[in-house]
Amino acid sequence: MSLEELKSKTKIKLTVMSISMLLPIIIIVVMGLGKWKIGESKAVFFEAPWVPYTVCAIFLGYLVYKNFNYIRILKCEEYANKVLIAKNDERNRCIKLNAKSLSSKIFIYAVGVVAIFCAFIDYQYFYTCIVIFAGYLVIYYLVLLYYSKKF
Repeated sequence: MSLEELKSKTKIKLTVMSISMLLPIIIIVVMGLGKWKIGESKAVFFEAPWVPYTVCAIFLGYLVYKNFNYIRILKCEEYANKVLIAKNDERNRCIKLNAKSLSSKIFIYAVGVVAIFCAFIDYQYFYTCIVIFAGYLVIYYLVLLYYSKKF
């Protein structure tokens, strides 16, 4: 990847991230006005109404952080070169690939174990875990099929 490719991709990411910053702001405003009710009275949002605001604030903070980095890449040539070197580093790629692989394996095993425990607690939780487990496996095999055809 060249410096120009990095900057052009960064412009696209900055545009998408800037537009996506509107979603948590809209959610906070609509919930603040009290016009939107979520779920049943047993939902977390009724027991702890600060939860959706906190989640939206964390998400908004993450988007601001990413936008700050994208603007920094576009404005500062030295930082852009540093980011480009980090993106093209084979060691970093290998570490990220192995981390993604291991974390996905841990996730699928954890969901399987949670599904077994949920079978003793409530059938709705059990079915939710099974659907997540099956959905992950379907996505995994579709991606595996895609890469086996590609390479």
